[in-house]
Amino acid sequence: MSMDNLFRFSKKELIDLVVSTFAIAIIFAWPRGFSFDLWFFILLIIYLFTVGTGFILHELAHRTVARHFGAWSEFRAWYEGLALGLILKIILGFTFIAPGAVYIYKDYLTTEENGIIALAGPLTNIALAFLFLILNIPIISDIGYYVNLFLAAFNMLPIPPFDGSKVIHWNILVWAIVAIPLFLWAFGLF
Repeated sequence: MSMDNLFRFSKKELIDLVVSTFAIAIIFAWPRGFSFDLWFFILLIIYLFTVGTGFILHELAHRTVARHFGAWSEFRAWYEGLALGLILKIILGFTFIAPGAVYIYKDYLTTEENGIIALAGPLTNIALAFLFLILNIPIISDIGYYVNLFLAAFNMLPIPPFDGSKVIHWNILVWAIVAIPLFLWAFGLF
């Protein structure tokens, strides 16, 4: 597969990535009640950068690894899930994120290829978490670190359709090495 094909985007995919990123940032930054002050807009910009980076690079990691294995792959937004997330946040104050997924097609995708493709997203979030930590920029680093480790941990759940279910199906030891420290962190034990 050529490098050009690895990084080619369709117009639909670009639109879906941009819309999903903005929706996710709004969901995270949405204030309690309806008070839109300067702090809301500052948080929105911070979340566009931190959550946007984590979300986009997570999905593009899946997409790029799938293309490396010769599969067609593109991100598609789930507009109903984005709308539900916005409604739940506005009405109940509950954060629910279901932006969409990378759709992958290949005549035959091995269990190992599928596991590696799934693992690429959470590993990207782990790397980004530590990059944000190293940057040591007040507020931005804290949010970037937390959000990316949360995304990695959440996606490593061994329940379909999460990435963890594909990784554990391929290699339980690899899943355990990645997932267990994330779960310990998520529960404040690490």
